[in-house]
Amino acid sequence: MHVNKDLFVQLSNEKQLLRILKAACFLALLSCAFSPASAQEPSQESSKWKHGGNKHLGVASCASSTCHGSTLPYEDSYVLRNEFRTWNEQDPHARAYATLLSKESKLIARKLGLESAHTADVCLSCHTDNAPSELRSEDFDIADGVGCETCHGGAGNYIESHTSGSHQENLNAGLVATEDPAVRGKLCVSCHIGNDSDRKITHTIMGAGHPRLSFELNTFSSIQPAHYTVDQDYKDRKGNHSELQIWAIGQLVAAEQLLNNVKSFPKSGLFPELVHMDCLGCHQPMSKVDWAPNPLTNLSAGSLRYNDAHLLMSYQLAKTVSPKLANQLLSNTQAFLNSGTSSKKTEQLANALLANIKLVRQGIQAKPLSPAQGTSILTALINNGLSASHQGYASAEQSAMAINSVVRVIIETSSANEKDKLIKGIELMFRGVNDPERYQADTFVSGLRQIRASI
Repeated sequence: MHVNKDLFVQLSNEKQLLRILKAACFLALLSCAFSPASAQEPSQESSKWKHGGNKHLGVASCASSTCHGSTLPYEDSYVLRNEFRTWNEQDPHARAYATLLSKESKLIARKLGLESAHTADVCLSCHTDNAPSELRSEDFDIADGVGCETCHGGAGNYIESHTSGSHQENLNAGLVATEDPAVRGKLCVSCHIGNDSDRKITHTIMGAGHPRLSFELNTFSSIQPAHYTVDQDYKDRKGNHSELQIWAIGQLVAAEQLLNNVKSFPKSGLFPELVHMDCLGCHQPMSKVDWAPNPLTNLSAGSLRYNDAHLLMSYQLAKTVSPKLANQLLSNTQAFLNSGTSSKKTEQLANALLANIKLVRQGIQAKPLSPAQGTSILTALINNGLSASHQGYASAEQSAMAINSVVRVIIETSSANEKDKLIKGIELMFRGVNDPERYQADTFVSGLRQIRASI
């Protein structure tokens, strides 16, 4: 995996960073390719972003040296022109289909009763640009994996206009506005968390051996091999979204997707659909008894716990941008988490919580977060981590990625000495979440304390 250190708060040891990212389930299939536009509501149907009725021409249509297949970036062009090569040579998305041919994937397919992983829609929907057959051109090849059109939309209608038309004309022709954090987030979480329509991920799939899923939009965006440059021309055409904004919107969109998934498939037969739950709440040694009450959730000992990290992050965001709404959001979060997975009230409570989170997201989209608000959020995240490190690995993992995203914004105005201390704190914090099965709460907390002392 290629890591651009300039985009990540630099750790002194790149191998350590790679271990951390893999521990956070940065699988061979990472986030989605990014392109660009104005704030839009993320669609409930992820297939709209995937297909949209336009022909999918295949990555070969982008690969010409005069289009996006140049060996080196162009100096006199508003796009780099080497985007295809970056994807093909550096981006794990290009090898997503090949993952389905691995020994591990074959074993998972056999356990699921599938003929093969590389022919099953349940696998192809996330590991490829699985466009319907009628929308595939003659040059389209499913083996290209997660290619350009998986994220940017079928190019059949914008292949001509995108070389000469305005960005808005391209969007009107079917180009997906992936520079908009809400649109990008909805698209990415549809695979990295799963959705409630064509990319349903179940506990059965996980039980067959699929790795644990985890996602944070800004972190995944930052380690993605960049195939664009956010220069003035980019900002003029597509707007400018700070990392703080991308992180915030990403958290809220992920929280919304979790709730929609719970509403869509709450049960698996007589049992709750356990894919919505915190994996490590059950999958740990019986001798490891480290539960402690969490004042934010009010869950009792032994409760099945939803994978609630994004919900609790949404509350931390609301505390800064809308304190009055935050109280209602927390109350509804507690009611939802304590409703019991078989309760008839679960959908009603999920809807109330969705309404709260949507209001927070719309407010942030309308008025981007300021650096001062970023510092306030950072302080809240650190204090929560210090008081609730017992929540377990999933919450600590999300906190670590969130804190890193916010630090990267405020670090721009820090002195060299302050930066050095912050980076050391970040390294220590991540060391605590280096392994999901060996979460080191003391190390995580030590990192938080060092960060707090440095801001």
